[in-house]
Amino acid sequence: MKKRQFLFIFALTFLSVLIWIIGEFLIGQFINSFGISIGWAVFCLIACCAYSLWKCPREPDDEEEQEETKQKENKKGDK
Repeated sequence: MKKRQFLFIFALTFLSVLIWIIGEFLIGQFINSFGISIGWAVFCLIACCAYSLWKCPREPDDEEEQEETKQKENKKGDK
């Protein structure tokens, strides 16, 4: 795992937990409903996973990397 992938996962997890705790605090202070609290926790978990899958930095596949290298070489040769 690369350093930027680790930093992304760590920052996303920290931010998700922070948002979840703030939401739980506000739900406990103003609404005081166990059902809403569970729903909030599930929503935070699903949103975190969805965002992680959507924006997580990925390592390029070997085939894609080779094709990009060939394309770059072809562009240099055309000039």
